[in-house]
Amino acid sequence: MNQKPVRIEERPSFLLAGISTVTTNAAELSGAGKIGMLYERFYANRIEAQLGAHILSPGLYGCYFNYEQGHLGTYEVMVGVHVGDTLPVIQMESVKTFVVPAAQYAVFVTERGPIIEAVQRTWGEIWQWSQQPGNERTFTGDFEYYGPQVDPNNGQAEIYIAIS
Repeated sequence: MNQKPVRIEERPSFLLAGISTVTTNAAELSGAGKIGMLYERFYANRIEAQLGAHILSPGLYGCYFNYEQGHLGTYEVMVGVHVGDTLPVIQMESVKTFVVPAAQYAVFVTERGPIIEAVQRTWGEIWQWSQQPGNERTFTGDFEYYGPQVDPNNGQAEIYIAIS
């Protein structure tokens, strides 16, 4: 268990397009979560293929934003892709956009393995890390980045946590 970011990185803002839902950590931990189903819907509805011409860089993002009470309240989660700022009005219902704000991020890298388990384990480490003095999350927009063709059975992801 690492419990420390591998690096601190300054990132400019960028635009994501995808599908989203609102959930809470309590719901996700209770087994009544929505995040897994959101990823399934993203793939089943071929959202990435529909946005293909507008994608700026390959890879998939899971973005967390619109936090109501930090980690305690509701938040919105989007599964999406990095698109250009000149994205035309999308004619697909349910597809929305979110500008990930420019920020300083603590970057955590998961272990290689079954991707869902590795990401969940790393979020547990992030939770412990964020409880330590001096590790202040801003809750302005956190995201997971999955590289192109990530292997769900033996994958790795980067998790970016906005910090002050």
